[in-house]
Amino acid sequence: MASIESHSESQPAKISVALVYWGRLGAGAALISQIAEAMERDERFELFVSTSLQSELPLQFPTARSLPIRTFSGPLSLLLRTLLLPLIIRRLVRRLSAANVQAIVTVMPHIWGLALQRGARRAGIRTLLIVHDADPHPGERRPVFDWLVRQEIRGSDRIITFSDHVAGRLLARGDVGESRLARLFHPVFRFTGTGDPPTRPATPFRILFFGRILPYKGVPMLLEAFAKLRADGVDCTLRVIGRGQIDAPADHMKQPGVSISTGWVAPDAIGGILADADTVALPYLEASQSGVIAAAYGVPLPVVATPVGGLAEQIVDGETGVLARSATASDFAMAIRRLIETPGLYESCRAGAARYAQTLSLECFVRALGDVVLSGKP
Repeated sequence: MASIESHSESQPAKISVALVYWGRLGAGAALISQIAEAMERDERFELFVSTSLQSELPLQFPTARSLPIRTFSGPLSLLLRTLLLPLIIRRLVRRLSAANVQAIVTVMPHIWGLALQRGARRAGIRTLLIVHDADPHPGERRPVFDWLVRQEIRGSDRIITFSDHVAGRLLARGDVGESRLARLFHPVFRFTGTGDPPTRPATPFRILFFGRILPYKGVPMLLEAFAKLRADGVDCTLRVIGRGQIDAPADHMKQPGVSISTGWVAPDAIGGILADADTVALPYLEASQSGVIAAAYGVPLPVVATPVGGLAEQIVDGETGVLARSATASDFAMAIRRLIETPGLYESCRAGAARYAQTLSLECFVRALGDVVLSGKP
């Protein structure tokens, strides 16, 4: 393949690429929005975008290159719309072919993704799939969806992961070979409303858990760790914000200094939530990698996390945050105390998070993603 420099010098025709994300909720909507915004500035590509008309975060994108589809919002509409799926895919692929789209990058797997992949293959369009999780997390296992995603992984021209942990699991499971695998990184999210947080932490020290609340996220363990901190006289507060239910003792959930909000969070409120914290806590019992860490670095905020899955790849212990020794309440409380009480550590970790965010920026990610797309160009 010719170098990027020689491509630039000869000013070749742009390659047409379509970004696809058909989910309605969660981080995927923010991810495709921010990738699309950065990719629009990459002169190598003419970008098209296909999102769900039911998305909670409508994408602002030129109408001429926007290819939205109507998905579903519940079990009944899923059934009815899936009956129409062959027609939906045929129409979309026809529009992609008319626009001379040469590659599709699916930002996050979807229950209809396999149908799109097979339709694209028949039309001669390459497919690249970003795989966030090699295995379903506890509480997220859906047999039909999981089978469809695994088939999509096996049939994609290229697989992109955000961590070596996920890449290693896919290789070990035999779903993909090294030649089809591209290891990138989770780009840093930047949300409006974060402002310019103070260099030093507040008093009391403000700990934030943010994101969907599921059993593997370890919120009960975090509440236990917080109780240990308070019992030891550490001046701190804890906010837990995210959709889901917490299975924890009532005395832990109602202890002084704890604020819990388990409702839906509007995307435009995320920046303000992050700005009102001194650290983001990830007490996960398992993990692939985390978009929450990417969002924290975008503020920037130091992160305290357990050393599970791909989290240890995202955090440089003592430089961008603190890794607990294990996924236990005692060790997690000790990690938070280390960040609070070690002289100069908070300030250096916040500065380190800001530096790390530059190397993990959306611009760096899009350059790397563009290289992966171009590496398969005929």
